[in-house]
Amino acid sequence: MQKTETVCKLLILIIMVCLLSGCWDRKELEDKAYVIGLGIDGSKHKGNINVTMLLANPEVGSMQGGGGSTEKPREIITFEANDFIAAKATANAIISRSISYELLKIIVVSEEYASDKEFIKTIYDTLKDKEIRLNSYLAVSKERASEYFLKNRPKMETRPHKYYQFMVEHGIENGLIPDSTLLRFFKTMERGTDLFLAMYTTAIRQKNPEYKKEDEYTAGQVRATGELDDTQFIGSAVFRNGKMIDKLTGEETRTVNILDDSTNIKDILVDVPNPFPGSDKQMSARMFKIGNNKVKMNVKGARPKIFITVPLQYEILSNPSMANFAVKKNQQIIKEKIKEDYRTINEAFFKKTQTELKGVPYPLSFYSRKYFGTIQEYKKFNWAKSYLKADIHVIPEIEIIDYGRRVRKPLKMGD
Repeated sequence: MQKTETVCKLLILIIMVCLLSGCWDRKELEDKAYVIGLGIDGSKHKGNINVTMLLANPEVGSMQGGGGSTEKPREIITFEANDFIAAKATANAIISRSISYELLKIIVVSEEYASDKEFIKTIYDTLKDKEIRLNSYLAVSKERASEYFLKNRPKMETRPHKYYQFMVEHGIENGLIPDSTLLRFFKTMERGTDLFLAMYTTAIRQKNPEYKKEDEYTAGQVRATGELDDTQFIGSAVFRNGKMIDKLTGEETRTVNILDDSTNIKDILVDVPNPFPGSDKQMSARMFKIGNNKVKMNVKGARPKIFITVPLQYEILSNPSMANFAVKKNQQIIKEKIKEDYRTINEAFFKKTQTELKGVPYPLSFYSRKYFGTIQEYKKFNWAKSYLKADIHVIPEIEIIDYGRRVRKPLKMGD
């Protein structure tokens, strides 16, 4: 009995000691320098890269900082290194705090280096660092990444982690940029059958850009004046086999996002052609994707046939011609016009992917696998080559749930 009591006391003592040692490896927030944005550029020295780190000050804007801190909210450093993993040690020769990638939001690669065959070898290093999460975003900048971070100075949001969080999330929701996480990038590389889209950005506005529709721009082309930041996120960079080959506009990127069921896009604002007389202005509408696409294929024969049905709902927001939508005929006219416009845009885009991009920028190949009994049959079909000669038809299922508030044409004086 005495032995049992002694053993119990020893166990309790051991448990208490273990509990007391729970904070032995704790680290204070102020001891670390968190890299929010990582920039990668090519170097003049073979085998090296130029690494840019956007470091956030965790005390600025926090309750601990009290809101009256005189410290800067961010710090940017650029230096040459063998890779961005070993670069953390080099950075500590400049930065007093320990460098951490735990809160890394975005990796920005210059367009020049993204088009280099060495880029794929560099980006695969992200898999080797346990601090880098695969939900971090990959973006391509028009200018060098070091220049991009220096010029990017938001007017309203001084905290860099919040700025990139808001810009990226809202851009994906609107469909103007792709959901280009590192996880998606590596999954696309492993499949080897599809193209990958990375968000396109720049901090340099183009002088006298050509006038286009609201969503037909790429980053830097959007016309805007006033007291604002020059940075723009719109459009995407196209990658084949880990190398950038082309760019897509905001409209083309939105087309892909709607076709891709794995993208978190629910409702977006769009312009639709105005089929009614009285005004040349387009009509604005809100589009809802209400379900996954239905894809049917006929993979037999020399030319595969692909039928993609897209379920969409619309709310009409503007009526420049003041058409009376209480009339069933007008409802049918606008519905058919939206169908025709959507079908034309999508089929023209697919034609571009076949003739110019030489691949499809979302995992359409998944739908073809169920038509083959064995892996050998699927490999023999060779999706990458068969897609280029496929006959593709897009079938929009359009439902207009709201035609907007009924308006009447104003009376003229004397009537």
